[in-house]
Amino acid sequence: MLRTLSLSLCLAVSALALPPARADVAQPGDDPQIAQAFDADQRERAELPRQTSQDALRSFARQLALHDAERRVAVQAALREQRLRTAADYRKAATIMQHGQTPADYLIAHALATIGSTLAPDDRELRWLAAATTDRWLLSRKQPQWYGTQPVCDARATPPTCRLDVAETAVSDDERAAAGIAPLEELRREADARATKLGAQLGASKSP
Repeated sequence: MLRTLSLSLCLAVSALALPPARADVAQPGDDPQIAQAFDADQRERAELPRQTSQDALRSFARQLALHDAERRVAVQAALREQRLRTAADYRKAATIMQHGQTPADYLIAHALATIGSTLAPDDRELRWLAAATTDRWLLSRKQPQWYGTQPVCDARATPPTCRLDVAETAVSDDERAAAGIAPLEELRREADARATKLGAQLGASKSP
């Protein structure tokens, strides 16, 4: 069941309500190995929209899971060696760990995002990551998410669906805003739009 959930989350990655991308130039003191692993994580995920059939998505997800596991090993080594020092290190390491497959991965990701936020309280991406890792942990425990950052898409459905199961009273829209997240109703509309986009992506392979 957890493997199925992880695959669903993988298929949803390209459509997540991520904060606006920013130029991510390494600064003195940033760990170069973590920066390299993060860059590889982002480059690989950028290829997800190009997978235009269910077979291609499955193959992509298998390879992505293997590479994600290698990147998590790099983060764990950095933690053991106490190489994470800057807010950027913690943000990148948290991003890698939140692409894990187990509740323990998501707990580590949440801790990293939280530490990063203490170093850079105004960093919107770190606040978003703290919320997103909470949602992923809850989903991995078969609980509804709180913030609504993780639409779970089913590419096997006809048409594809993107579900957003949220404990509606867990957090308010004001708390979402503080974490850089849109109001819940907007998130639901975005999930519907993602399902439509996924359907168009997979439908491209059926075009004459």
